[in-house]
Amino acid sequence: MFEDIKKFSITARYFLIATFLMGLSNGMFDAVYNFYLEARGIDKTATGFIYAVAMSMMAAAVVPLIYLSRKIAQKKLLLIAACLYSLPFMLLPVLSSVWASAVTLGLILSGMIALLSLGNSLMGSHIDPKSRTTLFSWFFVSYLGAAMTGSVVVSIVTHFSETAALRHYQWILTASFISSLLMIGFRVKSVQGISEPEKDNRHFSGIKSTEWLNFITLFIAALLLGASITLVFRFINIVFHLAYTMNISEISLIMGADKIVSIIGAVFAPLIVKRFSLKIAIIIIGIMTFVCLYLQSLPISVVLFISLYFVRLFLNYCLMPLLDTLAITGFAEGKTLLSTSIRQLSFYMGSALSAILYGDLLDAGRWEETLVISSVFALAGAVFMSLIRVRKE
Repeated sequence: MFEDIKKFSITARYFLIATFLMGLSNGMFDAVYNFYLEARGIDKTATGFIYAVAMSMMAAAVVPLIYLSRKIAQKKLLLIAACLYSLPFMLLPVLSSVWASAVTLGLILSGMIALLSLGNSLMGSHIDPKSRTTLFSWFFVSYLGAAMTGSVVVSIVTHFSETAALRHYQWILTASFISSLLMIGFRVKSVQGISEPEKDNRHFSGIKSTEWLNFITLFIAALLLGASITLVFRFINIVFHLAYTMNISEISLIMGADKIVSIIGAVFAPLIVKRFSLKIAIIIIGIMTFVCLYLQSLPISVVLFISLYFVRLFLNYCLMPLLDTLAITGFAEGKTLLSTSIRQLSFYMGSALSAILYGDLLDAGRWEETLVISSVFALAGAVFMSLIRVRKE
């Protein structure tokens, strides 16, 4: 598999290095940010509000991104997005107010979603079509592998450091900023010498009734799935701490190992649809996710809880590629930009809304209820996914 990297162009390699640095920055940030807010005296309800505002900004960023991509060269827009993602990181170690933290995090997440969309679009247009799947596979491995590395670094630092908790959280957030700055440099190199993809200036008109139903169903499905996975992506360190009084070093190790499981899940997704039809696979994953999360809400051993957490992540990364597939195959070719944008918008809108709910419950120590609610969201989202009509197999 490593031989594939040697076959990539130098710009593709820079793209993967930039992806690694972004994953490293996010991995260190994710491992400590909730604890940093707590050290600043921000309770879990306010933490949920911060994530709600930030993810609302992230969801809303999809709309201007689509508009600006028709007015500004994508390479230039990519570099703007890289700066929007990176520069606000410098503020995180010094902010102490809820609103300032929410807006700053919102800018970072908005830049990130633009980077993911534009970076993949540019490299996908540049690379040999036969190598696209391999490139995006390495994109996923690079990002999650770096995030795992970031979590391990945090675990080591927090375990051996003798400084005050707030101080080493600030140093780790500063390291995230430095990694993101390095990422900008490699983003610049990754777009040098590649051509702009053709702009799609068509208007989204002539949508049929079947497609309208698919748009609505896709919106609801992505909303529910985003609401479910937010508990894992944004609050799992708090859940671990409340359920088993784990410290940040132990939690960081688990969050590092979960990236390996995530990579395996994404690789496993194509194998599932080869054995089962797309919709049967979705229902099976939805039911398994529901059972997994519900079992976690019961009094069980820490080993079983962690094992179910890994299974939950595995199932999520099996399901997400299927959601992206349906966002394309359920719509006419001229409508796929709109459908994929709706998928992103509703997914992060669900994340924003559920963050408030999860924050309130966790602030009250009711972590079991968050798992039950997340399980219901996951199952309902899978059911709505299965209702999307596929235009072409």
